[in-house]
Amino acid sequence: MRLLHMTDVHFLGPSSLRGKLGKRTLGLANLWIRGRRHYFDAAAVVPAAIEDARTFSPDLFCMTGDVTALSSPAEFAEARAAFGPLLDTLPSVVIPGNHDVYTTGAHRAARMEKTFGAFMSGGDWDGSAGSWTATPPSVGPVDWPTRFRFGDVDVIATNPCRPGLRASGRFDAGAIARAEALVAESRAAGQAVVYMLHYPVLEPDGTVYRDPGHSLDDIDELVASLKRQPPHLILHGHKHTAFRQTLAADDGTDVVILGCGTTSAVSPLPERAAGYYLIDLDANGVNRIHRRRRGGETGGFVDDERLSDPV
Repeated sequence: MRLLHMTDVHFLGPSSLRGKLGKRTLGLANLWIRGRRHYFDAAAVVPAAIEDARTFSPDLFCMTGDVTALSSPAEFAEARAAFGPLLDTLPSVVIPGNHDVYTTGAHRAARMEKTFGAFMSGGDWDGSAGSWTATPPSVGPVDWPTRFRFGDVDVIATNPCRPGLRASGRFDAGAIARAEALVAESRAAGQAVVYMLHYPVLEPDGTVYRDPGHSLDDIDELVASLKRQPPHLILHGHKHTAFRQTLAADDGTDVVILGCGTTSAVSPLPERAAGYYLIDLDANGVNRIHRRRRGGETGGFVDDERLSDPV
């Protein structure tokens, strides 16, 4: 089975004056004064990334959040349309990033759930129906974590994101323990287990990710859980640098961690350029990791040999 991982595309759309008050003021200042709006070009890069990825025939699509920049209705609509070629044809799992619950208004209105709820609620893949068996798909708060089963692969989807002035996250009470129980059940059933969250677990150098105001407040609890009941693969976004690491579990195994960076950045730096991962898995875990990144004179996608396993 081939899994496609994308993240942090940050579609930026128009919003009303009222929508620019409060936290969005800080976000707009960051985008315009510091120039971050020039760093992302989701409208152009995301369709190109999807077109490139589809040539590798992925079986399952996983998106680890931050589909929007300011969680506005227009951004959600644009993101849903852009990812349609994947969401409408492949089994897909989507989790929010902190920018998708950027404001309390977006959180109360459940904009993320109303747009991507069919890919957040969990269930087994029903090939004849072309959808997950969880019914009805969520259009309101999701009871995180959720589990998706596709063949011999289980995806545990989590969401520690919350609105507020800080970009940090925290799991709801008991959520880490519930996710750990799901991992244990899936491993006992002989499934390969993929654990999705928006925030990094480790830094590129292998140390625990502790960026003040930008990381998980309960990162130590999460790391201990992942070591006790290790999944085969952890996927995340949030940090706009692509890298791969391993977490040493208590049972002596190494858990593969992939930070996808961003799938819409227009940077000349290979580790910060737009890209995505393709991961081949079976019931025993990860077989091969292949990263594609934006590069070259044409701005097309090329193999990222730094982060790809040999053929």
